[in-house]
Amino acid sequence: MRIAFVCAEDESLGIGYLSGCLKKAGHEVFLVFEPMQFRRAYLRNQFLAKIFSREKENLEKIVSLEPDIIGFSCVTANFQWALSFSKKIKKVLKETPILFGGVHPTLVPEVVIKEPSIDIVCIGEGEEAILELADSIDKNEGRKDIKNFWFKKGKRVFKNPPRQLKTNLDSYPPPDKELFYEQLPPSYKENTSYLSSRGCPYNCTYCGNEQKRKIYQGLGPFVRQKKVENVVKELTLFKKKFGTKQILFGDDIFAINKQWLKDFAPKYKQEVGLPFSCFIHPKVFDFERAKILKKAGCTYAWFGIQSGSERIRKTVLDRFETNEEIINAAEICHRAGLKFMVDHIFDIPFESDKEVLEAISLYNKIRPDMINCYNLLYFPKSKILQHGLKAGKLSIKDVEKINRGLEIVYQSGVLSKKNKEARDYYRRYALLTVSIPLLPSWAVNKIKGSPKLINLFGELPLFLIPIVKVILDVKTGFGFIPLAVIETEFFFTRRFFKDKFNKLFT
Repeated sequence: MRIAFVCAEDESLGIGYLSGCLKKAGHEVFLVFEPMQFRRAYLRNQFLAKIFSREKENLEKIVSLEPDIIGFSCVTANFQWALSFSKKIKKVLKETPILFGGVHPTLVPEVVIKEPSIDIVCIGEGEEAILELADSIDKNEGRKDIKNFWFKKGKRVFKNPPRQLKTNLDSYPPPDKELFYEQLPPSYKENTSYLSSRGCPYNCTYCGNEQKRKIYQGLGPFVRQKKVENVVKELTLFKKKFGTKQILFGDDIFAINKQWLKDFAPKYKQEVGLPFSCFIHPKVFDFERAKILKKAGCTYAWFGIQSGSERIRKTVLDRFETNEEIINAAEICHRAGLKFMVDHIFDIPFESDKEVLEAISLYNKIRPDMINCYNLLYFPKSKILQHGLKAGKLSIKDVEKINRGLEIVYQSGVLSKKNKEARDYYRRYALLTVSIPLLPSWAVNKIKGSPKLINLFGELPLFLIPIVKVILDVKTGFGFIPLAVIETEFFFTRRFFKDKFNKLFT
C-alpha cells in the first residue's frame, strides 16, 4: 500500500505519527510538502507567493507516486489551500481516495465531507483508523464502517462514530521525523518538536480542545501521558540519529503530573541532556516544579495568559486563574532563574481599552522575557463564537465563513479594515505590548498613562514587531529562533531556483 501525505508550511506531528504506524505495518509512505513561501504569517506577498508556489511540481510528484491513498492534514488557516489543491489532484487522479484530517476536519466534518474532491474525513486521532483503511484497500474490501472516518459514496455519507481513545500512547511507534527531515531545512533536526502527552485538562473557549473533548466524551480519559522511559528513549533516538540540539515540548501543559516530572527530570538530564522549552499553567505551577524544570534543562517556560483582565478571562475565555496566581507564577520563574514568555490575544469580545491597559500593567509587573501578541483566531464551533455574535464582532455569515476556513485573522492588525467602527486593538497596542521586556518599567508606566504616547506607538509600522522580537530572542539567548526562520526562507528559495535550473538544462 502506498500512501502520500500532503502537508503545508511546517512539520506535522500528526502526520508523523500516522506515518510511523503505517511504516511499522509495512506500508510505503511519501510526503508532498508545500513551503508556503510568502504566504506565512510573518511574510506575505501575493505576487511572490504565486511565483514561488510548488503546486505544479507537487501535483506532478503525486501523480508519479501512484498512491493508493492521498491524505491531507490541515488546520482552519490552511484548509482553503488544501481544498484548492485537492481539487486539482482529483481532476487527474479521479479514482484515488482523498482523505482529510487534522483540527479543522475534526471540528466540522459535515462541512468538509460535502466538498466534491474529498472522499473521507478523519475525526480525531487517526492511527488505528488509517491502518484499518489501508488494510481494507489492500484487500479490496471497500469498507465504509471504520470508526473515526466519514465516507462519501455518491450522495450518501457513512458517518461512523469515534472509537475509544488510546490510553497507552507508548504502544505507538515514535513520530516519523525522517519523513519531514528529508525535505525541510537542517534547523528542524536541530530544534525538534515533541509530544509527551495528548489532551488538555482545561476548556478555554477559543481552543479546539473544548470541542474535541465533547467528541470523545465517554470514550476514555482525554488527557494521557507517555511513560517517562519511552519519552527518554525516543528523544535519545532523535539526538543520536538526527543530531537534535533543542527540544520543544508541544504538550498543552507539560508535566501536569508532578510525580511524572520528578521521575522524568533526572533520566532526561542524564540520558538526553538537551535544553528544552515547554508550556506551563499558573494553576499547576510551583517553586518545586520550577526547580525541577530548571535542573532538567528547561531554558524557556511558556504561559498562555491571553488577557490581563480577570473578568475577560473568567466570563469570555473560561480561564479561571487569578492575576495573583499569574504574578506568583512569574515570581517563581524569576526566583528559579527560569526564563519565560507569555501569549496575549487582542480583540477578544467585550474587551475594552481599560482591560487592554490592565494587561500592559500586569505584564509590566511580571516582566516576562518575551510577549507574543495575536489577534483572536476563531475556530469552528468554538464556544467563543457565541461571545463574538453577542458582542457584535461576528455575524452568522462570518461563522459560516469560519467553518469553511474563509475568515482568517492572524497577527495582521486588519480588523478595522472590515468595519470602520471596529476597534483594532492589535494595531493600537501590539507594538507597545511586545516591547515591554525591552523597556524599563517606569517608561512603560509613563507610556500607558499618556494617550498621546499610546497613539504614537499605535501609528508606528507593524514590521517593527518582528524586529523587537528578534532583539529579544538574541537578548534572552534564543537567537536560533530568528536564524531558523531566515534559514528556512533561504533553504526553500535555493531549492526553488535549483529546481528551475535543473529543469532548464534537462
